[in-house]
Amino acid sequence: MPDPLDPRLLATFRAVAAAGRISAAARGLHLSQPAVTAQIRRLEEQCGVPLLTRTARGVALTEPGRALLGYADRLAALLDDAATAVTIAPVARALILGASTTIAAAVLPHLLASFARGGEVAIRIEVGNTEQVLERVRTGALPLALVEGLRRAPRVRLEPFLEDELVALVASDAPAELLRVRRAADLRTAPIIWREPGSGTRAVVERALRHAIGKRAPLTRDVEMGSTEAVKGAALAGLGVAFLSRWTARTELALGTLRALPLRDLAIARGFSWALPAGGATGVAREFLRFAMHAAPTLAP
Repeated sequence: MPDPLDPRLLATFRAVAAAGRISAAARGLHLSQPAVTAQIRRLEEQCGVPLLTRTARGVALTEPGRALLGYADRLAALLDDAATAVTIAPVARALILGASTTIAAAVLPHLLASFARGGEVAIRIEVGNTEQVLERVRTGALPLALVEGLRRAPRVRLEPFLEDELVALVASDAPAELLRVRRAADLRTAPIIWREPGSGTRAVVERALRHAIGKRAPLTRDVEMGSTEAVKGAALAGLGVAFLSRWTARTELALGTLRALPLRDLAIARGFSWALPAGGATGVAREFLRFAMHAAPTLAP
């Protein structure tokens, strides 16, 4: 009979598989790169087969490595369940979650409030643009995140969650130039309030505009803002056309302070997706993911 595998080596192996690079896994584990490399070599010696192949872009799992990862994930989940089952005194659980800015402001609060009512839980949300959040998931710094506008991402597993629509909005008392925008082509000369590069919202809008009108030359009157709320504030001040999620702007649309432009030739649908490490979510993050999938909010028309 072969010797049992060391669970500590399996945990290091899972971290390397999720990060895709030895160096990134080492940072997440607070170990040196040689220490992580040595642990992987010991695990490969125990298994008797190579588990990883080294490439210029990092590491990739071999066929035996992929098989072992499935068992390692199941073992990690089983250990989480065992720890929960034997806990006698109530202990505050911690939910650490990443979110892009639109989602953090408009979608997560009600979900988190409902989830927290189910028991004592400490919540920490890291907010950034989509690329920043995805990089935190890749390196293992975040066990779960909710991002916007992507169908795939390198070394991250994406699972669809909610549908969304980006709407072209202007203030109800905006300058006449903005209120006259009726077609996508009108946006060639109308100022646009952009999110910063790396934002999922910006990437989706740029892609939709290229498809509708080709390349749009930047205008000196264009504005760039680093958050959803800043974009909304600039739109309310009449600085330009803002593309915002209906989730974000539903209060202003209901009050009439923002107006949706009737751009029939520019419909921008997108989705919100869960971003998970390659091995999947574990612990409280996995619990929250299951809860959210059954309690997904809806957007009234």
